[in-house]
Amino acid sequence: MKNFTLSIDELNTEIYQTIRNTTNWESIENHQVEIALKKDLFSIMVSHFGKPVGIGRVIGDGAIYFYIQDVIVIPDYQGIGVGSLIMEGIENYLSIHATGSSFIGLMAAERVEGFYEKYGYKARPASKPGMYRIGYRKLSKNGPQD
Repeated sequence: MKNFTLSIDELNTEIYQTIRNTTNWESIENHQVEIALKKDLFSIMVSHFGKPVGIGRVIGDGAIYFYIQDVIVIPDYQGIGVGSLIMEGIENYLSIHATGSSFIGLMAAERVEGFYEKYGYKARPASKPGMYRIGYRKLSKNGPQD
């Protein structure tokens, strides 16, 4: 792809927030993003004529667990291979750092599962469901407190 450049581990808060704001995802405060980006195992950014147009991150413990996060391509650049450039960079990183017993996970947005299947990712079976929560509330022995 002509005039596209890849940058490794140069993602910053301003770029992250600008690209994330092109999604319908909930907003995150800058101080949270700053902390998160400092703890990335790997990040990649794709730029077109110097303008950032896509990002991706790998987080985890760097040995057993790796999670692909925030693979985002701004809408005007979707469908032309930018996401593939991001995933190829991530897969290259993982091929060096993950072992045969490492767990590599991701949570795909609706309607993009097929994109990740090209890289060997599969939906978790119903017998191994995942769970999540967002936010934190103080717990007592009687349950959550508001």
